[in-house]
Amino acid sequence: MEYSSKFSYFFRKYSLVRVLCALAVIGIILTVIFITGAKTKAVPEIESLNPPVGSPGDVVVIKGKNFGDVRDMSYVEFAGSKLTASSYISWQDDSIKLVLPSNVQDGLVVVGVKNQRSKPVLFANEVDIPVPVTETFTITKPVISSLSATKLAVGSLLTIYGNNFGASRGQSKVCFTSDYEKAVSTASYVSTLLLMSNTVEASDFDEDYEYWNNNEIRVRVPDGAYSGVVFVDTGREKSDPLDFTVLPAAGTKSYNGKKIYLVQYTADISDVMTNDVSTITLRCPVPYVIPSQPSLELTEVTPAPILQNYQGCLIHQITKNRNNSPKSVFRQSFAVPVYEINCDIKEAGITAYKNMNQALYERFTAPDSIVKSDDEKIKELALEITGKETNACKKAKLIYSYMIEHFKLDNKIRKNEADPLDLLKGKTCDAYDFAVVFAALARAAGIPAVVDSGILIGQDLTTQAHWWNEIYFAGFGWFPVDVALGADLDYKKWTENSITQDYYFGNLDSHHITFSRGYNDLKPFAQDNKTVKYPKSFALQSIWEEASSNTAKYSSYWSVPAIKGVY
Repeated sequence: MEYSSKFSYFFRKYSLVRVLCALAVIGIILTVIFITGAKTKAVPEIESLNPPVGSPGDVVVIKGKNFGDVRDMSYVEFAGSKLTASSYISWQDDSIKLVLPSNVQDGLVVVGVKNQRSKPVLFANEVDIPVPVTETFTITKPVISSLSATKLAVGSLLTIYGNNFGASRGQSKVCFTSDYEKAVSTASYVSTLLLMSNTVEASDFDEDYEYWNNNEIRVRVPDGAYSGVVFVDTGREKSDPLDFTVLPAAGTKSYNGKKIYLVQYTADISDVMTNDVSTITLRCPVPYVIPSQPSLELTEVTPAPILQNYQGCLIHQITKNRNNSPKSVFRQSFAVPVYEINCDIKEAGITAYKNMNQALYERFTAPDSIVKSDDEKIKELALEITGKETNACKKAKLIYSYMIEHFKLDNKIRKNEADPLDLLKGKTCDAYDFAVVFAALARAAGIPAVVDSGILIGQDLTTQAHWWNEIYFAGFGWFPVDVALGADLDYKKWTENSITQDYYFGNLDSHHITFSRGYNDLKPFAQDNKTVKYPKSFALQSIWEEASSNTAKYSSYWSVPAIKGVY
């Protein structure tokens, strides 16, 4: 009571006391407002990036919300690099206008407001990734007036003449009949509907498309094509089909025994230590769409990825601004139909490689990041094995048989850093080494070859990472080879087929799920990002994880894809 009276006395007598009290009250009110505002501050959100494709000097407008009315310490980040102050033209709460700097990189764009960051959107540098800007189309049915030939072998160049194909291909495609489960070849009545519902598309992987304009398309007859029809599908309308015959001089390929697998895997990120706001990006591979694996359905992806099927991956990204935050789990599930491949090859019908698509030939006979076909020991051994043989199929069979007879297979996967060429030194090596060395020997012998990666499924539905090959024969297409299984790799074998050692030269069962073909050499979203790769995993790609420079360390775990059901 005495204290209260003294305070009242001083408050009335001295104006300084009254001023200090007023300032204290104002300070308390401002502190409460600040704390409340910080807690409820809305996260910036990008709604659109216009244009999404640009080059240095272009003006870009970012539309969205919660950017703030003034820039202050806020920023825009392209591919992990913050723009300098000179790049900004205007900054409003719902719109940011800026000029792209000379060093702009394609990658993810983020708006940062204090310690809040927007979800990223993708920007492409027009110089590096020429993505066509969305146009307004008048829906007009494509019309095929004639074909340069009505009978060709796989890999041969076909010219399609007509109208309304579009000035550029975009998402359009050329489709040919295929013969899944012998539905066409054994049908009692072959209808147009049957021929157009069993199809295979020309392939970008095989570089089948050579030219496209509104009146003319030049395209290679794709791997897996069968006699029936050819038509153009613009994604909006399909042309009427024209009859087309695939010449089988080099043999035939069939797809049978379909199984549909429900495949799931997870990736976990935990124990993140960060020096500032940091981002971690995951590139989760998706199963590859090929003739023997003709479709893909994403049945579950949690959380939602920021990009779907970008460069063969689902792109997940998380932002961390404090240490030891809860573990993040990314789960993806796919329904994947898989056919058994059976090849009836006619060695005498295989044509010379000089008559095939040279872009495909040069790409898959050259050395790359994992296939060292230019190594002197590889070239010497390839020549020793094949001798004076000139037929590509016979040379490939000689290499296959030599490897099974002379090399030792390890059923366990060796360390990541182990050199596949240890196989040439007499060491026991794994399925990955066998596939890489087979591809190297084939390429050194002038045979286009790739290393496929994915999973091998046992009869008890257990899975393991696995690697095998495809080789290309002119006039025939891709020809499957699994040297490790030919060498009797130990796994829970299926008993539905009588499979001999030679079965895996030219045939592949429906227990392989392909996640990558060849080595997927990816670029980081930002040049200073720290990247992580897993060389001997179910997909062959150069980047699996990348973290911004502010990320001190973290832990990650990737599961091997598991089978949750088979139909």
